[in-house]
Amino acid sequence: MAKYKKEKSKTPAIKKIKLLISVVNKSKALFYIDLLEQFEINVQLVANGKGTANHEMLQYLGLANTDKAVIFSFVREEKVKEVLTTLQEKFEKVKNGKGIAFTIPLSSIIGVFSYQLLGNITR
Repeated sequence: MAKYKKEKSKTPAIKKIKLLISVVNKSKALFYIDLLEQFEINVQLVANGKGTANHEMLQYLGLANTDKAVIFSFVREEKVKEVLTTLQEKFEKVKNGKGIAFTIPLSSIIGVFSYQLLGNITR
């Protein structure tokens, strides 16, 4: 009986991808987009948003502008902790740079090319 050697798979391991959603002041959107690119995030979508605080609350807090940018970024799971830590530091230290960020797991992506593009994954 011949013994067969198991061949190592040439398929790279699947790397999970998460959707990162960041809500920031519209005036700081480009700053955060550039910041996120440092983490090998190559697909980002930006949508305009509006804050929901009422006029009295805005006056009390001394805020005039409620224009927001919602940034949708696709990030590999192994980079999520580092990305969120960096965003938290910037939210605390950058003038008018407050924001919120969170991730949502993606359960499936159709197509190898789409997966590689969104995850910035090369062969």
